[in-house]
Amino acid sequence: MKSQFDGEIRLGFTNRSGRTVAQTTYRRGNSRISGNIPAAGDVPYYFLISTGGGFTEGETYLQEVSLEEQCHAIVTTQTPNYIYKCDGGRLTSQNNRVEIGKDSFLEYYIDETIPYARARFRQNTEIEMAPGSRLIMTDGLTAGWSEDEEPFQYRDIGLKTDIRMDGRLLFHDFLLVNPEEDHMHEIGCFEGSMNYNSAVIIDEGVDEAMLEELRNFLNQKFTGSDEVRFGLSLLDRYGLVLRVLGKSIGETREVVYSMTGYYREKILGYPHFALRKNA
Repeated sequence: MKSQFDGEIRLGFTNRSGRTVAQTTYRRGNSRISGNIPAAGDVPYYFLISTGGGFTEGETYLQEVSLEEQCHAIVTTQTPNYIYKCDGGRLTSQNNRVEIGKDSFLEYYIDETIPYARARFRQNTEIEMAPGSRLIMTDGLTAGWSEDEEPFQYRDIGLKTDIRMDGRLLFHDFLLVNPEEDHMHEIGCFEGSMNYNSAVIIDEGVDEAMLEELRNFLNQKFTGSDEVRFGLSLLDRYGLVLRVLGKSIGETREVVYSMTGYYREKILGYPHFALRKNA
């Protein structure tokens, strides 16, 4: 029977004798999973790959990632998510479903969405966490691509994220932009920037002191930069969020990965590693 998805991934992790290993690496259609990348040492590190290089009009994709108890894994898209033109007006969509078991830690780095002219796209991410678990999640949206190199030529893009812990909603975010109706350069939209990036940290240890430590680090590192603007804020419970606007993907990514790197290395004590990313 034909699947309703044009590409499908199921990636699951378990703890064996104190080490996290991948026990499920299912893929079908236009989706692939890399082999384990040794750059992160004993922590499993996988790329999620779209074989077509991007999504075409009307396609639907599913990614499911699950961690059992006491696991630590790093999962990332290999490249930005290119959404090709939708001349027929049909919606392209990506569904992400994540479960993080008790005392587990998922680093989930979703790259930016880069819509082509006339593209329509929805990304729906649902994350369920158990008590004691941790999460780093990133995503973003750019001004897109068009043949005439003018920005914001896509139709409408929606990036929705819900994060729950033990059934309780901690984070609800729905970025919905429609350049055909919205004035993208004005206040409340991209405000003259070309790229938007976001990072969310969910950790029961997050508090005002951690927020200030991260904020001071970013302010010192990016003092005087006129390429990016950013803000950090606490969630009502167990988390914080970083928002970044900038002129280039490289600049906005640097802010995001500087903050997440500081958190995982200076606060949690994990060794440094560099994400292998292709813009």
